[in-house]
Amino acid sequence: MFRPALFLLCFLPAAASAQTLWQGDGTRVETVTYACASGMDDLTVAYFTARDGSSFAAVHVAGVVHGMVQEVSGSGLRYVDIDKETAYRIHTKGNRLLLSKHAPEGATEEELLAECAVAKG
Repeated sequence: MFRPALFLLCFLPAAASAQTLWQGDGTRVETVTYACASGMDDLTVAYFTARDGSSFAAVHVAGVVHGMVQEVSGSGLRYVDIDKETAYRIHTKGNRLLLSKHAPEGATEEELLAECAVAKG
């Protein structure tokens, strides 16, 4: 069961780069902080894993929290913004994260906004 108060906890600053906030009954909530090379502020991503194995993410970009759903990826994990207008995407592989923005109107081009790595905690 999703709890709004738990969701808000995911955006509190983490003491370490990765922190499990809650785990039980096959579900898990974890935050990971990434340091970005582009001069962008650090990104903290909250990852939610449901009992059925499905995965979701939430990230704070440009003053807005963006909910994301996991999509099939050739390698690593890719999460796509549920808001098709902003169309942010994160792609993780190992300790690396790429933040991009999908072009409007279903175009295949993406603008790379940041290249990040798990912050040292």
